[in-house]
Amino acid sequence: MTLSSSAENYINTLDRNPEWISSASAIQKYLSRYRLENSDRLFQIQQDYSGYTFSPDLNSDYAVRLYFLSDAITAKNQKIYYTTIDGKAAFSMDNSKTEPYYLIAENGAVWYWDDAVNQYFCLYESIEIMIEIYALERDYQYHSSFPAKDLASENVKAIMDHFNRHYTFVPECSDRYQYYWQTDYDLIRILYNDYEKEYSLVINSVSPYNFQLILDGLKRDNLYL
Repeated sequence: MTLSSSAENYINTLDRNPEWISSASAIQKYLSRYRLENSDRLFQIQQDYSGYTFSPDLNSDYAVRLYFLSDAITAKNQKIYYTTIDGKAAFSMDNSKTEPYYLIAENGAVWYWDDAVNQYFCLYESIEIMIEIYALERDYQYHSSFPAKDLASENVKAIMDHFNRHYTFVPECSDRYQYYWQTDYDLIRILYNDYEKEYSLVINSVSPYNFQLILDGLKRDNLYL
């Protein structure tokens, strides 16, 4: 997946830890020890993104670090955390730590281990979608956030159709777990919770007035939250 120019610009603002960059031949040899359907995807992710720490805003405590393979790991053929999720091989995204909360699957999907329920959940269908989302959310980091609204699953399609008619859909930030729309003043998301099997509406806007305009538009289409 090719990143948008906005996401490329975002990447260029980040520092990259050189300890988590390794030679192409060493990476290919190391990945060959695992029974992967196709190691090319993980190889590309290592080459393009390993060493970066991603966050949606400059001052956030919430960050996802991709410290995948290093010279120390490949040279010594060290084991890293490995499991199978949804039929795909998945590895810890941060091999500088022992707790594998975030995992990268061989197809590029990003998973999260929730120890409260002892279950993995897919957060993003690809790491590029995560990067695109963080790049977009950084543009709206100083907009006000408003309480999330739970959505009845039977209304989600109609609400999405409404947003598609009135706002700009952002396909590079959207997959089955999140859908994004934007204006100059608002960032609108419908998020899917794979554990609860529930949808929610989350909006950042420049003001309560603009936030209310979005809700009023839904009401005019008889889409009450």
